[in-house]
Amino acid sequence: MMSIFDPQRWAHTLRRRAKTFVGARPQLFFPLFRPRPAFDDLLVTESTDLCIEGFPRSANSFAVGAIRHTQPEPVQVAHHTHVPANAMRACEWGIPTVVLIRSPQDAIVSRVALGKETRMVGDEPPAPKQRVSFAAWVHAWYSFYRHLSWYREREQFLVAPFQHVIQDMGQVVERVNARFGTGLIPFSHSNEAVAAVQERQGYHAGPNDRRAQLKEETRADFEAALRKEATLREWMDEAERLHNLYLEAVGGE
Repeated sequence: MMSIFDPQRWAHTLRRRAKTFVGARPQLFFPLFRPRPAFDDLLVTESTDLCIEGFPRSANSFAVGAIRHTQPEPVQVAHHTHVPANAMRACEWGIPTVVLIRSPQDAIVSRVALGKETRMVGDEPPAPKQRVSFAAWVHAWYSFYRHLSWYREREQFLVAPFQHVIQDMGQVVERVNARFGTGLIPFSHSNEAVAAVQERQGYHAGPNDRRAQLKEETRADFEAALRKEATLREWMDEAERLHNLYLEAVGGE
């Protein structure tokens, strides 16, 4: 594990915490990110048909790709900001909204592993260092779903667990139609359709051997940190409790 005094790690961790803070406050997030061209197709607008948001590595790319793959006409989807502000604004405006969720440990391990993978060059390079602390990632996960809890309690969005999305996205689309009265065509979850979505969305949308190895190593580091850091364990306990509350919302439908 890296030294806690690594200055680069602290810098990335502070940036992550800043985005977590701003991303939970639509009144700050939209004025800051609306002018950025990279966010033109991601943010909720008055013409948005559907908002799909979730913490990173919660099947965001696959969910958006599957929706677009199946519809005969273009659908305006707000997505991939990975902060709650986008979903909060969509709920406030009455736009059909899907919030994706994956267990906090699985989502964080996958996100850290992907971050390492994207910085690897060549066939057998050494794994890059972890840029953001586990504590900052757990805080970000918890903040994302805690700030959406008010809207969840009022059933203003639909919760879609990770396993539902990757195993039967068609059923998720049917739930969207039933909840919001939309007329989306359900995704046919065949091997061919899944492969087509993953190919179009990019390598990060599906698993691979290199990332599997990185995830195994990252999970071991995470579990070692949990054994060592009492505060991290407390945060994870809170995150797991919140995760269970979201899953209960699915079971109640």
